[in-house]
Amino acid sequence: MEIQVDRDALFRALQLIQNVVEPRQTLPILANVMLETFEHGLRIAATDLELGARVTVPAEVRRAGGITVPARKLVELVRELPSRPLQLSVQENSWIRLTSAPATFRLVGLPAEDYPPIESEAGDGWVEIEGQRLKGMLVRTSFAMSHDESRRFLNGVFVEVKGKELRMVATDGHRLALVRQGIEGGKEASGIVPRKAVQEMVRILGGGETVALGLRGHQFVFKMEGFLLVSKLIEGQFPNYEQVLPAAHPRRLVVDRETFVAGLRRVSVLADDRTRPVTLTLRKGEVQLASSSPDLGEAQETVPAEYTGEEFAVGFNARYLLDALGPMEGGQAVMEIKDGVSPGVLKSLGDEGYLCVIMPMRI
Repeated sequence: MEIQVDRDALFRALQLIQNVVEPRQTLPILANVMLETFEHGLRIAATDLELGARVTVPAEVRRAGGITVPARKLVELVRELPSRPLQLSVQENSWIRLTSAPATFRLVGLPAEDYPPIESEAGDGWVEIEGQRLKGMLVRTSFAMSHDESRRFLNGVFVEVKGKELRMVATDGHRLALVRQGIEGGKEASGIVPRKAVQEMVRILGGGETVALGLRGHQFVFKMEGFLLVSKLIEGQFPNYEQVLPAAHPRRLVVDRETFVAGLRRVSVLADDRTRPVTLTLRKGEVQLASSSPDLGEAQETVPAEYTGEEFAVGFNARYLLDALGPMEGGQAVMEIKDGVSPGVLKSLGDEGYLCVIMPMRI
């Protein structure tokens, strides 16, 4: 293999896939990225056997071929090089020579044929969505993913295509986040996308690009121009989230989201560090936020609100409330509450497709 490639384009490509590589691997070759030529340039791939990514880079191919190179050292080296064309060539014994005049480097590689293939099963049934919208859906649900490894089926985001709607749901048993987005329509499908794949999509997405999603068999596929991400789905049955969505709430509170968030942040400073309990006392025209800890002290703040019911107090984990309010769109937040032991629901007046269900705490 012998190619010439732009340093900046190569570095951007490596940044896209470097997080897929796990630093500690039982198979040495999985610490490498694969460089492989094709008709129009260079393909760079990385995998940990559960998640794989591939990106294409324009390049002048002088001799076709492939090689795998230690990912971390290649990224560190290319980062330090000046913005000018690089020459890469494979030499004897799987060594790779990288030249950026006047400097030359030789790295020890491994044969490309030993690298696990990154294959996509998702043929038809693609769903297309604007990249920024997809990122918003992932951000508004991924905070509710569980970290309990004994319940792996909760360690990801449940993605579901249902009619002309794309849904994403995550729950850890204490809270549930759901977001819906209208789409052109696609084949009905569902699966649990692992945390690492979710985090990589959030990291990569950012512009107005159109992306495609595919669910097929045991695989989730994400595509955008020049980039492919393939992940195994988490095995197991995701809970029936529609059953836990409360049907009706007699108490409805509307607050300015930023004011409410700021108040919660201040009051939670003096809440117990482990469970962050905050008491919300709903009164006509306001909601009082309060916390106390025998070791830390007490805090209290009143926030203006639209509320016309009788006075009522309920406790919530402040961190759960802040996680739900943070990525919410719109200036006003809506909290619907039935009683002190039933789940509360957070919504936005400007984001009808999103809601978060949170279990209350004893006060």
